[in-house]
Amino acid sequence: MKTLGGRFLETKELLESGLKSVGKNVRVHSNANLYGLENIELGDNCRIDDFALIIATGKLVIGRHVSVHPYCFLGAKYGIEIDDYSTLAPGVKIFSSSDDYGGEFLTGPTVDFEKTGGKRGMVSLGRHVIVGSGTVILPAVNLREGSSVGALSLVNKDLDPWSIYAGIPAKRLRDRKRDLLTLEKDLMS
Repeated sequence: MKTLGGRFLETKELLESGLKSVGKNVRVHSNANLYGLENIELGDNCRIDDFALIIATGKLVIGRHVSVHPYCFLGAKYGIEIDDYSTLAPGVKIFSSSDDYGGEFLTGPTVDFEKTGGKRGMVSLGRHVIVGSGTVILPAVNLREGSSVGALSLVNKDLDPWSIYAGIPAKRLRDRKRDLLTLEKDLMS
């Protein structure tokens, strides 16, 4: 694919970059910024677009056929796992840690761990999760298989499988269809 203003890195560059693992047909744009390469695992056919910012001081696993669109932020200090066929629309922010805003603790990455408060914990996105543009996902939540989140939402708790959510905070709206599972089987054959 031809681009202006950057390019997708070659497979050889990705394999030599220091990433923990790289699947087949992985696409990472040269304008994406990835830190903590030794903690990042990229599955087959995943794609990370330009201006994505990934800070993986903890484990980050991106599954097969996952797309991370422009301007996404993934803060994987306490781990982020994104399972197969999931999509992060432009501007999605995922935090595995947050600061305390009440004034009882110090804040920021330059302060020793025991002197900071806030919430910490791995964020998990199951298979076939889609997260709308501008959505923020807070620490220690699980977006279960097939959950869908509308644009500009705030996810601060676990989401039920095969459900559609939206809002601040995200609220369940209705069931999500599973027709895409048939399409997945077609892709695999």
